[in-house]
Amino acid sequence: MRKIVAILIVTIFTTPIFGQSIYGNAKNASKDVTLSLRNIHKRTIKKIPIQETKFNTGDLGGLDGYFLLIKNSNSTYIYLKPEFNLEVNFDAKDFNKTVSFSGKGAKVNNYLLAKKKLLKERWKDTESFYNSGEKNFLSKVRAIHKELQSLVSQLDDEDFKKHELENLKYNYLNDIFYYPHAVKYRTGTEPKLSSDVTSELKDVFYDDATLYSIYPSYRNLASSKWKKELKKATSFKEMEASFRKIKTNQIFVDVIVDALYRISDTPEKSKFYYELIRKYVPNQEFVSKARKKYNKVKSTAIGKKAPGFTFEDKDGNKVSLKDFKGKYVFIDIWATWCTPCLKEVPHLKKLATQYQDKNIVFVGISVDEKTEYDLWKKMLNEKELNGVQLFADNAFDSEFVSDFGVSSIPRLILISPEGKIVESHLSKPSQEKTKQLLNKLLK
Repeated sequence: MRKIVAILIVTIFTTPIFGQSIYGNAKNASKDVTLSLRNIHKRTIKKIPIQETKFNTGDLGGLDGYFLLIKNSNSTYIYLKPEFNLEVNFDAKDFNKTVSFSGKGAKVNNYLLAKKKLLKERWKDTESFYNSGEKNFLSKVRAIHKELQSLVSQLDDEDFKKHELENLKYNYLNDIFYYPHAVKYRTGTEPKLSSDVTSELKDVFYDDATLYSIYPSYRNLASSKWKKELKKATSFKEMEASFRKIKTNQIFVDVIVDALYRISDTPEKSKFYYELIRKYVPNQEFVSKARKKYNKVKSTAIGKKAPGFTFEDKDGNKVSLKDFKGKYVFIDIWATWCTPCLKEVPHLKKLATQYQDKNIVFVGISVDEKTEYDLWKKMLNEKELNGVQLFADNAFDSEFVSDFGVSSIPRLILISPEGKIVESHLSKPSQEKTKQLLNKLLK
């Protein structure tokens, strides 16, 4: 009887039940591995239970369009149609490199994987895009756009092709929109744009409810536009005026949710975001969460005593902030999946070598999920990361990380020999002003 029950359980979790479904196998799935299906606004549609290594959503009820398949902190876009029964297989230890599709709907989803791989390959040398001038940048992103158009044209699903070509258009425009921000992020100075760039974005409407609900790339473009409007505000009145221009309800919601994560900037700017939430959000639980974040930001202002931490290094040794009393502590909060973090690694290693005889210690704190622990150790060896490397006990929810209101990485913090905060938002290792500050402090 037990054998029959076991066979039935395996059968249920390895084959589609009826209608539209996602099913498959998650190799090396531990109890910490979570799987979910979300819409492009990252709202959970369905949590997908894993029975040993098998999973099956059951009937999804005819979902249509782009969605996100999320494994812990890893994700990949998928495309669903009512007639799809999509088989998904992956190794939980390295989701991004091993995820694959088969079954009905596999062709368009394998295209999305190929697209993701192509973009990663073309953009792997990000610096060459942003450090060699606007003309070179435009040439490269246009070449990528044409390459992707050629890739999607090879599919025989006309309905998907139509949507994906539109999605690619906004992906290209988003690259153009992001260009000045990316250059400023790297150099500290926003470039003056030529008409070649500004003309590309001249006729874009950033408040289209239909496009925002359908296309991931339009969602990224529109939300970036409105978030940028709020970020550049120099007063609460100015921020509120920009916010009130939004007419699409979902954009309105996404921007206000993002405001919670923006309460991690300077105390002055964080206050604007907190006031925006307090004024426009009726949910008191959400307001309370914003208030707590804002109070933490105020408590980690420059000159305040730094909160402590105790995390393990790769050998399992406990390391605390107090162990470095009497030295400057340069803290890099990062993760193995964070591309901007990895781009800074060579510059960080160079700083650590340059100041190895000075009164400073370089500490890396990974906020990877526990399921990525082995990948973290592997990357430490591959990248030959120097300094002290630690693994946070609870990713972004670790007390030290939470105390600093960290919502995006890389995040760099500098603490004085007396244990006080010198910089809570230190400039990147690749920026000259970081070196100038260290030279001044360590002379």
